[in-house]
Amino acid sequence: MSQLRLRSLLAVVVVLAVAGCGDSPLDALGDRSSDWINEPEVTTTAAVVVTLPASIDVAELQWSNDDIVTENLSEQSLLLSEVFGRREGDRFIQASRTEIAVALPGVQFPATAPNGAEWVSSQLVIENSGELSDEPSAAFGIWSAVPYSRSRSVAQMAVLTVSTDQETALEIADSTEDLSCARFADATTVGCEILELDDRPVWSLSSNQGLTLVWFDPAYRYELFGRAFVSVDALRDMVASSVALADLVPSPS
Repeated sequence: MSQLRLRSLLAVVVVLAVAGCGDSPLDALGDRSSDWINEPEVTTTAAVVVTLPASIDVAELQWSNDDIVTENLSEQSLLLSEVFGRREGDRFIQASRTEIAVALPGVQFPATAPNGAEWVSSQLVIENSGELSDEPSAAFGIWSAVPYSRSRSVAQMAVLTVSTDQETALEIADSTEDLSCARFADATTVGCEILELDDRPVWSLSSNQGLTLVWFDPAYRYELFGRAFVSVDALRDMVASSVALADLVPSPS
């Protein structure tokens, strides 16, 4: 028998032997490779959106004038005389929050500040006569950096002024009619609406530079200006959260 015929015969024998092992002996071909060649796992990571709060607790801020040492805190006239004695230029004189709380009894200050704020500057406004000014009486700056270390347009997020305006406050309290925005608008005002925050009317005046909120308590008028990059919600939170400044004065160590 030739070698070629022998090889052909052996091939037929092998096929028949395999066929005898079951109904579908070739069905499992390739199973071994599929067992160890795993499909790649695709991991999908969803982006987590972090929403920062519009406001923070004012207790987190540093007051740039808290280190001022005051000798006369028991009497308003003596205090104003002491503050006036350190005047260096215009009517706005650097003063601590303790001094302002004494100079303006019952004055309020927001318990919250815009997210990103870190510092508060504070000033009393005293006329050349040595008397406390009515318009405004005090001013506060809310800063994202050490006050005056950077441009106001960049680092000064908001400004709060307090004016002694009891006459208008009483007029508003006794009024039964809606008060016009024209009372507070100026040449830069492009829009105005009257809101109710913390159960009191608040005038909201918008301009290209930012937003100004105006409100009253029985003795004072408050005007809060926030730059265009400051959240409107944060400014409204400041109005609604206002408390007595005396309550924010740190206890003596």
